[in-house]
Amino acid sequence: MSELYFPSLSPDNVTGDGPSSAAELQGALCGLLCLNSQASRSSWYKSLFEDFNPDEDEILDLMVLFDQTVQSLNSLDFDLQLELPDDDAPISSRISAMTQWCQGLVFGLGASGLTDDTELSADSKEYIADIINISQIQNDDLDDSDEESANFEELVEYIRMGLFLIFGELQPIDTSNQTEH
Repeated sequence: MSELYFPSLSPDNVTGDGPSSAAELQGALCGLLCLNSQASRSSWYKSLFEDFNPDEDEILDLMVLFDQTVQSLNSLDFDLQLELPDDDAPISSRISAMTQWCQGLVFGLGASGLTDDTELSADSKEYIADIINISQIQNDDLDDSDEESANFEELVEYIRMGLFLIFGELQPIDTSNQTEH
């Protein structure tokens, strides 16, 4: 997890339909970027969340999150790291953050214009269906075991790599129209 901090996302401050965690915020940003590669660095969150009112320091962190996410999504190294608790956090909190990230992705995709009519490959459709299912996982029945931790890591890797699949499909690199800088 990065060093970004959003006090307005603490449970005491969350109001209305804004994001409830940094994980959800990053997931929603990824959904937005899948459909809108020209999103505004300084105000992207306004196109997703009406009830999110970050302070000046948070706005700077939102721009850092935007820059890191855009850079990672466009990286050939597939180095995007999800905004999830560290490995030493309880598995229940890690799973909760993962489901919030998935909820954010689904929200970001929908709010940015993805519909049932959007042309997608079978793999991308399956990925979105899986993300919806993952977003509904309840962690009440889970143990803090090595097996659960291994399953969690595999699921996070699937989420990461599937995101690159759908991003690449919805935002293909157009080499025919590149201008020189």
